[in-house]
Amino acid sequence: MTAEDGALILWCADAQPGDDEIAALMRGDGYRVVTARTLPDLLDALVRDTPDLILCDTSFPGLDSFDDLSRFRREFPHLAHVPLILISEAPRIAARIEGKRAGADDYLSRGTDPALLLSTLAARLRQSARARAGLLNSAGIGRNLIDLLSVGVLVFDTAGSLIEANAPAQAALDEAPGPILDALADPVRTLAARAAREDRGDGGEDLSMTLLLDEGAARLAQLHACPAEPDNGVPAMVMAFVTDATARTPLTPEALADLFSLTPTEARVARHLAGGLRADEIAQEMGIAPTTIAFHLRNIFGKTGTHRQADLVALLLSLPLRSPD
Repeated sequence: MTAEDGALILWCADAQPGDDEIAALMRGDGYRVVTARTLPDLLDALVRDTPDLILCDTSFPGLDSFDDLSRFRREFPHLAHVPLILISEAPRIAARIEGKRAGADDYLSRGTDPALLLSTLAARLRQSARARAGLLNSAGIGRNLIDLLSVGVLVFDTAGSLIEANAPAQAALDEAPGPILDALADPVRTLAARAAREDRGDGGEDLSMTLLLDEGAARLAQLHACPAEPDNGVPAMVMAFVTDATARTPLTPEALADLFSLTPTEARVARHLAGGLRADEIAQEMGIAPTTIAFHLRNIFGKTGTHRQADLVALLLSLPLRSPD
């Protein structure tokens, strides 16, 4: 990000001499600047807008120690991607080191050359923009993948509340929301606590759990605790992958043809077989002779590397993807 993009900078300073000059310098370079004089001003500014960068004087009221700075980073995880630059009259080397350990990205002196100040702002904004772009790409890939999975995916926050469910999971919840969520409640709370402890660096605990959701073992759940990623602004969460042996749906004939180089007719035969039809039923459904079905099956076996109908069905139903709606 460059100054021409109109990046929003939150300037936190308690009206010391030179504060207005610093604000004017940043505005003159094309940045939008919001000034906070007190802690309530700062909190109000964060409610109204998410700044692209925070420039904060170490004497800012409410920032009494570097412990306060560390707490600020923890309590505002959605601002983890926002660069924080500290500035003070004459920072000592020890203070610079402690400030960076507490979460600051840079530590400058008020006597810093204006060109150096502006170049530091620009460099941190560019770095932040690249990180956000990578995060958005990863989020987009993850969102699309979750939607295409044939297994149900449920996402819970650390309070145990359901915050996301893909289509297969939502279908299962529509059918039996109480039993599924009740069975997951305690394991989710347990893993959520472990994810939080892992985030604090305690670690050493199993972050996965597998359980049966019904007596017939048709529906299974595998849960994973996902510790927070403060650098990317990702909070801790728990993901549950739910499989239902009675609700597995094969891919469309078009998808099967792409995967195994099947002809359109072979793909239809394969999908009917995976859907539970016998060879004679497939012949009747497609209006062709049983001998023709047998011919297509031999071709399908050769292309998929299977030798029996049971093996072929198992292969087709083991694919973790579903056809897009």
